[in-house]
Amino acid sequence: MSGSDAHFSVNTRLTRLLGETYRSSEAALKELVDNAWDADAKNVWINLPSPMTSEAIVVRDDGAGMTSLEMQNEYLNIASDKRARTGERTPSLKRKVKGRKGIGKFAGLSLANRMDVIAVARGRKCHLSIDKMALTENENDLESVPLPFLEEEAASDEVGTTIVLSDLDSRLNFPTADRFRELLVHEYGREDSFKVFVNDDQLSVEDVPGVSKQVEEVLAESGAVRLRFTIAPTLKSPSKVSSTSTA
Repeated sequence: MSGSDAHFSVNTRLTRLLGETYRSSEAALKELVDNAWDADAKNVWINLPSPMTSEAIVVRDDGAGMTSLEMQNEYLNIASDKRARTGERTPSLKRKVKGRKGIGKFAGLSLANRMDVIAVARGRKCHLSIDKMALTENENDLESVPLPFLEEEAASDEVGTTIVLSDLDSRLNFPTADRFRELLVHEYGREDSFKVFVNDDQLSVEDVPGVSKQVEEVLAESGAVRLRFTIAPTLKSPSKVSSTSTA
């Protein structure tokens, strides 16, 4: 295991992020899910703490991860735009990139006073720690703030990135699983290649908010069929998401 300090490359955009207000804590967390999508992850697991506890929020994916050089030269380069480097599509699965230009990856700092980033790629594990207090105290010279950085050998089957948000800001609304699932379901609820788990429960169309109904019919050729659909109001127009099963 080797330890050292890492540093931000450009500070102007991070300074803006530290003062940014998301419309909800769930909206800030969605940025981290978008980053898992951009990393070509097939699964992302979000564990939200129980209310009134000091537990951490953990966001873990099985995407491409990051090497030591990628973490220090790209992840910590606030002005680095992934779209400019790799294009509008992800390298492996050719997904349309969702994450905001170089800044959404630090959205966790709007929720927590400490953010740990553990990334595994090509047999190596990197662990970066970011202390929000140290950043706010040195917002005019963020490049000089030392960020503890460790690198060690990883298990052969390890892959992906884990974000741990601890010492949550008590001034913000506590993130809840139900609100978070409702926020995610319209975008990711029907993505077969990207499974989202919130507190171990997989996101599905059943998480769509609205009025749900179920109809059962017996068809001559298929037998009993059950149709469940949800009418979900939106700002633009009502939308329907349905699922069909045969008994």
